[in-house]
Amino acid sequence: MNWDSQRIQAHLGGVQPVGPAKSPKPGETREGSGVFKEALTNAKATQDVPNVTVSAHASQRLLQRGISLDQADLKKIDDALDRAAEKGAKESLFVLRDLALIVSVENRTVITALHGDNAKENVFTQIDSAVLL
Repeated sequence: MNWDSQRIQAHLGGVQPVGPAKSPKPGETREGSGVFKEALTNAKATQDVPNVTVSAHASQRLLQRGISLDQADLKKIDDALDRAAEKGAKESLFVLRDLALIVSVENRTVITALHGDNAKENVFTQIDSAVLL
């Protein structure tokens, strides 16, 4: 067999080999990338999805204690996380209705949850703030 590259190229209709894409030089962007970034930012801003994570431990505690958090609760926690972060909080006690939540403000994560009746006899340590919701 003769693998003549010119004959193969002629047969393929002039298709050229594909090489790696050229990256933009520092300080230069590809056309349209700014538009996509702006659209992505706007989409995130218009979403009303709370940016709160519930740890596996907290999820287990919530299930064990028959406690559920709905979207409105998560939105309140999300807003409170923003306020606590502005004040420099790191680990915080959030009191929501009859719930006590220990929250990592830096990680935006609910670490554990207690029902109010169970929380009355507990001492909360390693927190630097409390937020009443």
